Amino acid sequence: MESRKGSELAGLLARTISITQLASWCASLVILLSGLVPATAESSRIGLYSGQWADTRLPHLPYNSLTGGLSFDDSRLHSLIVSRQIGATDLFLPGRRIGFENASIELEGTASVHSGLQDHSEVTLGVMLRSQNMDLGSLGAVNLGWANGVSYALEAPAYEFGLDLVRGENTVQLQYYMGFELEYAHHSWTHLSLFTRLHHRSGIYGVISPSKTGSNIIGLGARLRFATDRSCPA
Repeated sequence: MESRKGSELAGLLARTISITQLASWCASLVILLSGLVPATAESSRIGLYSGQWADTRLPHLPYNSLTGGLSFDDSRLHSLIVSRQIGATDLFLPGRRIGFENASIELEGTASVHSGLQDHSEVTLGVMLRSQNMDLGSLGAVNLGWANGVSYALEAPAYEFGLDLVRGENTVQLQYYMGFELEYAHHSWTHLSLFTRLHHRSGIYGVISPSKTGSNIIGLGARLRFATDRSCPA
């Protein structure tokens, strides 16, 4: 019994050290890369996020969410998210005025650990486009974010489908990463915001790996920013 407890404690300690190292790597990488681009008044932001595996493919997510058909599996993700605004751009559909004006461009890195049905660590690096704040009157303000980049699992994921479409066998460590985010803050919150986020890994329909080899994780988070401008609702 004591041997088992000792083994569990050692495993927990190893995972704690692992996520600390991942967080340090993530923060250092974002700061290093953002140093190549002139910083804006937004400076850096840091967030904590926790989500659960959604048992759905990405194209079916809106329908399943609206009809109550969305279910969740016992696989969870806990992330440290570090980001920095590096510029701004107008984002519209070609030939149309549908989109966002003066959307912020953020360099973003995440360091994560999985628990439950899979227990590996994961890092991502990407670029997020974030809309300007949409005012909700006395309720506060919201904005929308869309991230694209790469995701690397430090071990083969145990719950994703592999190259032969068998769960947990021959799974892919390097995948395309995409994130969707809705961020909210009350006007009285100077540095704090709350957000809901979709963390998506995939093979881009065969470009990296076959279809159905990724994952969708939905959750909630909180974020602090270290500036006084508009990237985060205020």
